[in-house]
Amino acid sequence: MKKLKSTVTKNALPAARSVASKADIHQSIYDAIVEHRLLPGTKLSEERVAELFAVSRTQVRGALQRLAVEQLITLVPNRGAFVTTPSAEEARDVLSVRRTLEPAAVARLIERIAAGKAPTAVKQLRALVKREQQALARGDRRQSVRLSGDFHVLLAEVSGSSILARLMRELTPLTCLAILTFEAPTSAACPNDEHALLIDAIEAGDADAAERLMIDHLDHIENSLKLDAQEVQEVDLADVLFG
Repeated sequence: MKKLKSTVTKNALPAARSVASKADIHQSIYDAIVEHRLLPGTKLSEERVAELFAVSRTQVRGALQRLAVEQLITLVPNRGAFVTTPSAEEARDVLSVRRTLEPAAVARLIERIAAGKAPTAVKQLRALVKREQQALARGDRRQSVRLSGDFHVLLAEVSGSSILARLMRELTPLTCLAILTFEAPTSAACPNDEHALLIDAIEAGDADAAERLMIDHLDHIENSLKLDAQEVQEVDLADVLFG
């Protein structure tokens, strides 16, 4: 696969901002990846990021190291930090792991609802999907993509397993990188209406149907991935982090 490359333009900086912490820098880059604003292969110059956040390069380095541990950033000796470009095998692996975890989360949630331990779970999920659909209707791709990922994280959270929730928070941005690498960024993050159909099965207490729908949903995402190289795109780091 031809590697995806991006460069950072030298446009004027945005208006002056308050001094950021390492957590702020991490969150801004994380958000830009999850919302499909920051492309795989983009170089994150310590100097440029430090300039944007009005902090030292040492502080930026700490945020980048944390992102590297999360596999969202790749640190290349003598070259710097780059947004991770997953291989086809890595993209399949992320979705394979999700096909193991998420049906289990669905089954666990149905059991909790039946036991009266998650009385507001369906309401929470429907409210989030409604926001996702509203974002799609008004053409707000950034918000719809973010809410699509949030749906899967919320589902894990209401399943009652903190471990599942943590794993989904880690897998969501890795899935975003796979989509950005192997699928046009203008494509839908998740197939239309599949989240709503999944909630219907959960509310009906039909674990078999819900697990099957979840697996089909993840299969649809994987089947949409293409191994074609993406075009080289120029990125303004100020725009993707603060725009």
